[in-house]
Amino acid sequence: MTDAGEVLVVGPTSENLLVHLDTLPRPEPHTVFARSFMPALGGTSAGKALHLTDVGVPTTLLTTRGDDATGEQLMARLRRCGVDVRAVLTDGPSERHLNLMSAAGERVSIYLQACGEVGPAELRRARATAIAAMGAARAVFLDLSTLSRALIPEASALGGEVWVDLHDYDGIEEFHQPFREAADVVIMNGDRIGDPAAYLRTLVGGGKTLAVCTLGANGAIAMGSDGVMVAGAAPRVTAVDSNGAGDAFAAGVMAYALRAGGARALVGSQLAEALAAGAAQAARAVTSPQISPLLEREDP
Repeated sequence: MTDAGEVLVVGPTSENLLVHLDTLPRPEPHTVFARSFMPALGGTSAGKALHLTDVGVPTTLLTTRGDDATGEQLMARLRRCGVDVRAVLTDGPSERHLNLMSAAGERVSIYLQACGEVGPAELRRARATAIAAMGAARAVFLDLSTLSRALIPEASALGGEVWVDLHDYDGIEEFHQPFREAADVVIMNGDRIGDPAAYLRTLVGGGKTLAVCTLGANGAIAMGSDGVMVAGAAPRVTAVDSNGAGDAFAAGVMAYALRAGGARALVGSQLAEALAAGAAQAARAVTSPQISPLLEREDP
């Protein structure tokens, strides 16, 4: 076992089946033909850990692993990419998703197999691993998962900065609320929040150090601890695959924050540069057929 990384990421790894379509299916019976399809490593936490590793941040990933050969293979691929993986064995096969993607970059993610249960003994082991890693880490990224939710008390008490990715949070969904409350830094997208700028003001006004919302082709907006809103542009690239773009963006922002001395330093021009760093990392994700170009350089 290696020493803990500068960042601890807690959350899911999955096997994805990526299906590329001209357009997403209509909500009615019909037949469509795929442009292409391929299996791929996925999972929001795996994506963040890979992109943090890609920019040179030593990262420990505490993630669930199915009790099947697929789970072993996913962990091995991450380790070959340089991620320090601490696997928590679940009672059941690996998490699997079907991702339908259109030529316009739209995506529908279907859970084919949800993550299995983490038994009491494995949860105790995960808690001990998390406590040791948090004691050495400068920041903890808690992604939405049952495992991460169980470790919120430890992250709040022992971690450095606590970052969370609320994804398409609507402002009221119950599962997300403990993550939002524990966070020093909130990253999310604007798909369901209504007025993203107003919600970021609410978060920072409520004591968050940093709040960031991605807006797809319209870039991202963010508010630092000074209460000033900053906007960033989306990368102008030819996208190959949009999977992992949000996780890459989050990793880029976090890496910049660590270099700047922490999220509290991200105000004014520093916050604008952090958003640019996130956009640059997102560009690396969308121009790769994998969630990270690191996966293209290893032999699965």
